[in-house]
Amino acid sequence: MLDLYFSQIREDNAVERTVSALLKPLRIVSIASGGCTSFSLLNDTVDVVYSVDLNPAQCSLVELKKAAMMVLNREEYLAFIGEKQHADRQLMFKQIRGQLPTYAKDYWDRHPQEIDAGINQCGVTERFYRFVGANIRNHAVPDQVWNDLFSCTSLDEQNALFDKHFTTDAWKTAAHILLSKTTHLLFFPAFMFTHTEENDFGAFFAGQFEKEVRTKPMGSNYFLSQLLFSSYIYDRPEGMPYYLTREGYDTVKRNLHKLVIVAKPLQPFLQDVKRIDAFYFSNVFDWAGAADCEAICKGVLQAKSPKAVLLYRNMLSAPPLPEFIMSRYDIDGALSARCLEQERSMMYRNITVGEVQ
Repeated sequence: MLDLYFSQIREDNAVERTVSALLKPLRIVSIASGGCTSFSLLNDTVDVVYSVDLNPAQCSLVELKKAAMMVLNREEYLAFIGEKQHADRQLMFKQIRGQLPTYAKDYWDRHPQEIDAGINQCGVTERFYRFVGANIRNHAVPDQVWNDLFSCTSLDEQNALFDKHFTTDAWKTAAHILLSKTTHLLFFPAFMFTHTEENDFGAFFAGQFEKEVRTKPMGSNYFLSQLLFSSYIYDRPEGMPYYLTREGYDTVKRNLHKLVIVAKPLQPFLQDVKRIDAFYFSNVFDWAGAADCEAICKGVLQAKSPKAVLLYRNMLSAPPLPEFIMSRYDIDGALSARCLEQERSMMYRNITVGEVQ
């Protein structure tokens, strides 16, 4: 895997931060992807956050974001990654490049056009979302309706807006076609969708979107804003990943030395590391085959501290992990439910959290 699939993480790192605030892990393993979760976990109390990804392109992205945060203030950083306008990102890259390891330098030297565009917008998923969002806004539900949704001050207002604009044939058709397996395959490799049917994602998202609108304030849902407008919601609390907030940026910047980026698969990495207090595994088990799932779970048992938390997500289905780890996995049902309720990305059917004995 050499393509950059995710410039940003499409899961709510507020979930991991909630678990960390409760259980206070010192040594954490997270999935690198776009880096949002790994960065947002850095604080004054953790000892180390390992950010692991088998895709060197994803690790090169996180390396560049880390280097940029070392050199730039928050406003400069937001401009560099493409969240604000800037006339010459190559000039900024020259300031940052010396902080990068060799493999990341080589990657970004080969991709100057992605630096120019702003690295927060250059992943395959971001291109897919721009395609989906533009088509929804131009052909199904116009900008003003979405702006009204983000401006609602009560669930009653949101529900009235949903009933008027999101029960139409135009919306239902757009969600099913634009999020169909066929449309995904225009952007992503086929192996990612081996176990999905044509309309699985469209039907799932439509249901998740309705649940979100009817039960939660949408004013700070930056996942929806990124899908539609390729932008965060800067004037709202939690309207962006924590590490990009004013408070978060300062906290993360002074703790960047605790972030260790690991460009290798989870399985061999877990064989080499010890005393891990928290495993934040995104939805890796959705993609892992049976053999890989077993190897990852064995790695968890080998790498964990005496009491360690394991958190993972599932998108369309949630098959159990192998029995040898389930027999030692004390799932916290109440905390799992709380995390799922907190999750705003509309991407996941289940979040499972518990202690591995």
